[in-house]
Amino acid sequence: MRYNWVDYTSAHKEIVEPWIDEEAKRFTGCDEGFDAYYQYWANEPETELGRNFWAKLIIADMIPIGIMTIALWDGIFTISEFIVRPDMRGKGFGASAIAEVLAESEEILGVMITDASAVIYPNNIPSQKAFEKAGFVFHSQHPDGDAGNYQYHKSED
Repeated sequence: MRYNWVDYTSAHKEIVEPWIDEEAKRFTGCDEGFDAYYQYWANEPETELGRNFWAKLIIADMIPIGIMTIALWDGIFTISEFIVRPDMRGKGFGASAIAEVLAESEEILGVMITDASAVIYPNNIPSQKAFEKAGFVFHSQHPDGDAGNYQYHKSED
């Protein structure tokens, strides 16, 4: 593994919140900050942390470089929010972190991911490229028309 994957807690709020810049707000559901997003989902009645919802702080060489949430609803894994620290964007960390969580999901999450999805805004080109580089493909336009559905299927080697 290239990264250390640490379960997010509100103790990490001071690290992650500065990453929620205008770009992150425009392309995620974290308008009110990551911790507010996390608290909302972590406290939903059907959420079981570590079983159907994961929030992982991604660390490279002891430096936090990103935060990723993955949900498992109705048997479908979805990378729902993924924010790379602003000064680390455009350097390949996004694609490599996505690829690593897919390839090493049993070790990182405790479950194997063979199929996954992501919803990406059409004007979020860096995210589209990162997910495609990690093995996702465009599947369809989201029903509300403002995003694309991307899918991943682990190839059988």
